[in-house]
Amino acid sequence: MKFAENLRYLRRQKSLSQNELADYLGYKSFTTIQKWEDGSATPPYKIIVKIADFFDVETEELMHQNLSFNLKTEIPVLGFVRGGQPIFAEQEYIGFEYVFGDDAKHSDCFYLEVVGDSMKDARILPKDLLYVKKQNHLNSGDIGVILLDDSETTVKRVIYKNDLMILQPENEEYQPIILTAEDQKKRNVQIVGKVLHNKIKF
Repeated sequence: MKFAENLRYLRRQKSLSQNELADYLGYKSFTTIQKWEDGSATPPYKIIVKIADFFDVETEELMHQNLSFNLKTEIPVLGFVRGGQPIFAEQEYIGFEYVFGDDAKHSDCFYLEVVGDSMKDARILPKDLLYVKKQNHLNSGDIGVILLDDSETTVKRVIYKNDLMILQPENEEYQPIILTAEDQKKRNVQIVGKVLHNKIKF
């Protein structure tokens, strides 16, 4: 039975305290929830059904499956990013996609649709969707989304060399964008986030 682990996982996914969940289910104390989550007690079936409805899962899934691997999360597609020369950044909601398992555990993530082919040798092609975790730093060698001049976005492999920031394409037909420390300041270079995966669109 996976109930204890699933209850703890689902509650944390919704950022609920044990007290809050107990109150919703009509219990006076969080200790009831605590016992369910440590496996020392199990709620009656009618409460299991109520919990499943609240978290929008099936009762069979709640009781017998590992939902940390099966749970899906809705992620917004927020616009387009250039896999080529930088283009004007579009901050526009254009739909959503689902992510599952470990990808669903990340916070502050979004998708961007790729325009251009400068990253084709990393198998990032036009119409593909990049799953991006919002963060303001990258390690050398990471693929990320970078904002230039407060208005242009591009996806590139970022390489740091001495005081240089190199935005390296993965297509020999394109030249890298090489930015000195002064260039980075002048162009107000900002890291938007790290690419975690690429959802291929045919």
